Amino acid sequence: MPKLPGPPSKPWSMKWIALAIILFMAGYTAVTLQYRKPNKAYEPFNDMKERGQTRNLLTAGYQRIPVRIDRPTNPHRHESTVDAKTIPGDIPHTLRESLFDQPVMADSYDQLNAGVHANTLMPYILSVQSVTADLKQQTTAAYVYVRGDRIFIIPEIEKLEGGLLTRRRDNTMRLIIPGGAFKPGDYQVTLAGAKSSLTWALQVH
Repeated sequence: MPKLPGPPSKPWSMKWIALAIILFMAGYTAVTLQYRKPNKAYEPFNDMKERGQTRNLLTAGYQRIPVRIDRPTNPHRHESTVDAKTIPGDIPHTLRESLFDQPVMADSYDQLNAGVHANTLMPYILSVQSVTADLKQQTTAAYVYVRGDRIFIIPEIEKLEGGLLTRRRDNTMRLIIPGGAFKPGDYQVTLAGAKSSLTWALQVH
Protein backbone atom coordinates (compact mmCIF):
# COMPACT_ATOMS: atom_id res chain seq x y z
CA MET A 1 0.00 0.00 0.00
CA PRO A 2 1.55 3.36 -1.03
CA LYS A 3 2.69 5.61 1.76
CA LEU A 4 0.57 8.65 2.16
CA PRO A 5 2.46 11.94 1.95
CA GLY A 6 3.01 13.63 5.26
CA PRO A 7 2.20 17.21 6.14
CA PRO A 8 4.25 19.83 4.26
CA SER A 9 7.53 20.80 5.92
CA LYS A 10 7.48 23.99 7.90
CA PRO A 11 9.32 26.88 6.09
CA TRP A 12 12.32 28.46 7.70
CA SER A 13 11.70 31.29 10.05
CA MET A 14 12.62 34.71 8.65
CA LYS A 15 14.87 35.40 11.60
CA TRP A 16 17.10 32.43 10.65
CA ILE A 17 17.27 33.62 7.04
CA ALA A 18 18.22 37.12 8.18
CA LEU A 19 20.84 35.69 10.54
CA ALA A 20 22.34 33.58 7.72
CA ILE A 21 22.58 36.67 5.47
CA ILE A 22 24.24 38.69 8.23
CA LEU A 23 26.79 35.95 8.94
CA PHE A 24 27.58 35.59 5.23
CA MET A 25 28.08 39.34 4.78
CA ALA A 26 30.27 39.55 7.88
CA GLY A 27 32.49 36.73 6.66
CA TYR A 28 32.71 38.14 3.13
CA THR A 29 33.65 41.58 4.47
CA ALA A 30 36.33 40.12 6.75
CA VAL A 31 37.91 38.13 3.92
CA THR A 32 37.78 41.13 1.55
CA LEU A 33 39.45 43.45 4.07
CA GLN A 34 42.10 40.86 4.87
CA TYR A 35 43.18 40.07 1.32
CA ARG A 36 42.25 43.18 -0.65
CA LYS A 37 45.23 44.99 -2.20
CA PRO A 38 45.91 48.37 -0.55
CA ASN A 39 46.68 50.06 -3.87
CA LYS A 40 44.18 51.05 -6.52
CA ALA A 41 42.78 48.39 -8.81
CA TYR A 42 44.86 47.34 -11.79
CA GLU A 43 43.78 49.23 -14.89
CA PRO A 44 45.56 47.63 -17.86
CA PHE A 45 44.67 50.26 -20.47
CA ASN A 46 45.61 53.25 -18.28
CA ASP A 47 48.80 51.61 -17.07
CA MET A 48 49.89 50.75 -20.63
CA LYS A 49 49.03 54.26 -21.76
CA GLU A 50 51.05 55.83 -18.94
CA ARG A 51 54.06 53.62 -19.66
CA GLY A 52 53.86 54.42 -23.37
CA GLN A 53 53.70 58.15 -22.73
CA THR A 54 56.63 57.98 -20.30
CA ARG A 55 58.65 56.12 -22.93
CA ASN A 56 57.78 58.77 -25.54
CA LEU A 57 58.85 61.59 -23.23
CA LEU A 58 62.14 59.94 -22.31
CA THR A 59 62.87 59.23 -25.97
CA ALA A 60 62.29 62.92 -26.75
CA GLY A 61 64.53 63.89 -23.83
CA TYR A 62 61.85 65.13 -21.41
CA GLN A 63 61.47 64.45 -17.70
CA ARG A 64 57.92 64.80 -16.36
CA ILE A 65 57.20 65.96 -12.79
CA PRO A 66 53.72 66.44 -11.27
CA VAL A 67 53.05 69.81 -9.62
CA ARG A 68 50.83 70.45 -6.60
CA ILE A 69 48.24 73.21 -6.95
CA ASP A 70 46.48 75.16 -4.23
CA ARG A 71 44.55 78.41 -4.09
CA PRO A 72 45.82 80.36 -1.08
CA THR A 73 44.12 83.34 0.49
CA ASN A 74 47.44 85.22 0.49
CA PRO A 75 49.59 84.55 -2.61
CA HIS A 76 53.19 83.48 -2.08
CA ARG A 77 55.66 86.38 -2.25
CA HIS A 78 59.37 86.34 -3.11
CA GLU A 79 61.96 88.92 -2.12
CA SER A 80 63.43 88.84 -5.65
CA THR A 81 60.70 88.40 -8.24
CA VAL A 82 61.40 87.38 -11.83
CA ASP A 83 60.92 89.79 -14.71
CA ALA A 84 58.87 87.56 -17.00
CA LYS A 85 58.34 88.25 -20.69
CA THR A 86 55.20 87.49 -22.66
CA ILE A 87 55.66 85.24 -25.68
CA PRO A 88 53.25 83.47 -28.08
CA GLY A 89 51.43 80.53 -26.54
CA ASP A 90 51.64 76.77 -27.21
CA ILE A 91 54.26 74.15 -26.33
CA PRO A 92 57.20 72.73 -28.33
CA HIS A 93 56.33 70.39 -31.18
CA THR A 94 58.51 67.61 -29.78
CA LEU A 95 56.68 67.76 -26.45
CA ARG A 96 53.24 67.86 -28.05
CA GLU A 97 54.06 64.81 -30.16
CA SER A 98 55.16 62.88 -27.04
CA LEU A 99 51.84 63.39 -25.20
CA PHE A 100 48.93 61.04 -25.86
CA ASP A 101 46.39 63.46 -24.34
CA GLN A 102 46.94 67.03 -25.47
CA PRO A 103 46.77 69.47 -22.52
CA VAL A 104 44.00 72.07 -22.44
CA MET A 105 45.70 75.22 -21.19
CA ALA A 106 44.55 78.59 -19.89
CA ASP A 107 44.50 81.39 -22.45
CA SER A 108 47.13 83.48 -20.66
CA TYR A 109 48.62 84.39 -17.27
CA ASP A 110 48.99 87.52 -15.20
CA GLN A 111 50.45 88.70 -11.87
CA LEU A 112 53.27 86.16 -11.81
CA ASN A 113 55.27 86.03 -8.60
CA ALA A 114 58.25 83.66 -8.76
CA GLY A 115 61.80 83.65 -7.44
CA VAL A 116 64.86 84.18 -9.63
CA HIS A 117 66.77 81.53 -7.64
CA ALA A 118 65.85 78.03 -6.52
CA ASN A 119 67.47 75.46 -4.26
CA THR A 120 67.68 72.00 -5.75
CA LEU A 121 66.61 70.45 -2.43
CA MET A 122 63.69 72.79 -1.72
CA PRO A 123 60.32 73.21 -3.47
CA TYR A 124 60.12 75.96 -6.06
CA ILE A 125 56.91 77.91 -5.44
CA LEU A 126 55.24 80.43 -7.72
CA SER A 127 51.86 82.14 -7.74
CA VAL A 128 50.07 83.37 -10.84
CA GLN A 129 46.66 84.31 -12.17
CA SER A 130 45.37 82.07 -14.95
CA VAL A 131 42.93 83.62 -17.40
CA THR A 132 40.53 81.06 -18.87
CA ALA A 133 38.10 81.27 -21.76
CA ASP A 134 34.94 81.09 -19.64
CA LEU A 135 33.68 80.67 -16.10
CA LYS A 136 33.16 76.92 -16.49
CA GLN A 137 36.90 76.21 -16.68
CA GLN A 138 39.34 75.74 -13.83
CA THR A 139 42.93 74.54 -13.48
CA THR A 140 42.89 71.03 -12.05
CA ALA A 141 46.40 69.65 -12.69
CA ALA A 142 49.87 70.82 -13.65
CA TYR A 143 53.08 69.18 -14.81
CA VAL A 144 56.68 70.27 -15.32
CA TYR A 145 58.64 69.02 -18.32
CA VAL A 146 62.44 69.42 -18.18
CA ARG A 147 64.65 69.06 -21.23
CA GLY A 148 68.24 70.22 -21.01
CA ASP A 149 68.22 73.85 -19.83
CA ARG A 150 64.52 74.36 -20.65
CA ILE A 151 61.68 74.02 -18.15
CA PHE A 152 58.06 73.98 -19.31
CA ILE A 153 55.30 74.38 -16.71
CA ILE A 154 51.91 73.34 -18.10
CA PRO A 155 48.80 73.85 -15.95
CA GLU A 156 45.84 71.96 -17.39
CA ILE A 157 42.22 73.11 -17.18
CA GLU A 158 38.95 71.18 -17.21
CA LYS A 159 35.32 72.15 -17.49
CA LEU A 160 33.45 72.25 -14.20
CA GLU A 161 30.61 69.77 -13.92
CA GLY A 162 26.95 70.68 -13.67
CA GLY A 163 26.10 74.31 -13.09
CA LEU A 164 29.29 75.16 -11.19
CA LEU A 165 31.09 78.33 -12.21
CA THR A 166 34.33 79.95 -11.13
CA ARG A 167 33.97 83.39 -9.60
CA ARG A 168 36.22 85.13 -12.12
CA ARG A 169 37.99 84.46 -15.41
CA ASP A 170 41.29 85.19 -13.65
CA ASN A 171 42.03 82.81 -10.78
CA THR A 172 45.06 83.03 -8.53
CA MET A 173 46.77 79.70 -7.94
CA ARG A 174 49.98 78.58 -6.32
CA LEU A 175 52.14 75.98 -8.05
CA ILE A 176 54.47 73.95 -5.85
CA ILE A 177 57.22 72.10 -7.71
CA PRO A 178 58.80 69.46 -5.44
CA GLY A 179 62.40 69.65 -4.30
CA GLY A 180 64.81 67.65 -6.41
CA ALA A 181 62.96 68.38 -9.64
CA PHE A 182 65.78 70.55 -11.01
CA LYS A 183 69.53 69.95 -11.09
CA PRO A 184 71.90 72.85 -10.40
CA GLY A 185 72.30 75.15 -13.39
CA ASP A 186 70.79 77.99 -15.39
CA TYR A 187 67.37 77.45 -16.97
CA GLN A 188 64.83 79.22 -19.12
CA VAL A 189 61.36 78.62 -17.68
CA THR A 190 58.15 78.83 -19.72
CA LEU A 191 54.69 78.89 -18.17
CA ALA A 192 52.70 77.66 -21.15
CA GLY A 193 49.34 79.10 -22.18
CA ALA A 194 47.13 78.58 -25.21
CA LYS A 195 47.32 82.16 -26.51
CA SER A 196 50.31 83.57 -24.65
CA SER A 197 52.97 82.23 -22.30
CA LEU A 198 55.33 83.72 -19.74
CA THR A 199 59.06 83.02 -19.75
CA TRP A 200 61.90 83.93 -17.36
CA ALA A 201 65.42 82.93 -16.35
CA LEU A 202 65.96 80.74 -13.29
CA GLN A 203 69.17 79.81 -11.51
CA VAL A 204 69.16 76.59 -9.50
CA HIS A 205 71.90 75.98 -6.95
